[in-house]
Amino acid sequence: MKKVTLITLLLITSVTLANTNLATLNNSNSGIQIIRLDYNAPNGASRELVLAFTSDNAATDGVDYGYDAAVYAPFSNDLNWLIDSNRYVIQGVGEFQNTSQYLFGLYSEVSGEASITLSSLENFNTTINVYIFDALLNTYTNINDTPFVSTIDAGDYTDRFYIAFMEPEVVIDTDDVTDVTIDSFDASGTNDEIFTPTLVLPKKKLKLSYFENSNRLNLSFDTEASIKSITIYNYKGNTVQSIQSINNNKIDIPLNTLDKNLILHIKTETETIVKQIVLTTI
Repeated sequence: MKKVTLITLLLITSVTLANTNLATLNNSNSGIQIIRLDYNAPNGASRELVLAFTSDNAATDGVDYGYDAAVYAPFSNDLNWLIDSNRYVIQGVGEFQNTSQYLFGLYSEVSGEASITLSSLENFNTTINVYIFDALLNTYTNINDTPFVSTIDAGDYTDRFYIAFMEPEVVIDTDDVTDVTIDSFDASGTNDEIFTPTLVLPKKKLKLSYFENSNRLNLSFDTEASIKSITIYNYKGNTVQSIQSINNNKIDIPLNTLDKNLILHIKTETETIVKQIVLTTI
């Protein structure tokens, strides 16, 4: 069979199965609740996704025949549900719970602006909140009235974005709500930027310095602060550096990247603080 013919058949099969499953959900009398999303990729491609909740738990978080519609011909610029690492355009799950989260797979050949819009909520007795959770930035964006918009780099994002239905309550000191901008420093370590991250280390001093010549970060903190690990990511979600089993109150972290926009995750025994840092040259 010719390759072009095979691809055409796969596309027709994928669309047909998706439409069949969608018609089954729409015509069901079991009170299935449906969330419809529209995705717009940086290259202009679009995709509609459906998430369906079965009040009688007829479907699960796993693969369920008749409820889930797989992507049989994956596109290079797309947004899908991920179930057992496989891509789906329709996902049927059990009864709605606002504590649940469901993982997206986002794929993009080009860098640019991507958006996710809530197009409709169907068969819900009361309005629910719908969020996009960015696990890298640890942010929740409500999309009930306004689309989620993010500027992404080209690549595959298979563990970063989720749909969620509640935002955890976090008490943050109003003096610590802005991102930290760190200027370049000379070898003497002068002009250190000092801030107090109250989310994880209340009333503890954390001093963060950047040394441009050697491209490294230096973190120092009170000995009473119990820090388990420090991980630095770039904006693609790739790990730049990870430090585990921290026993000292002063950490020197070499940066194996030229990226100047980084995300710092500091994990303690109870919480994780996320800081976006910008290394600027003056």
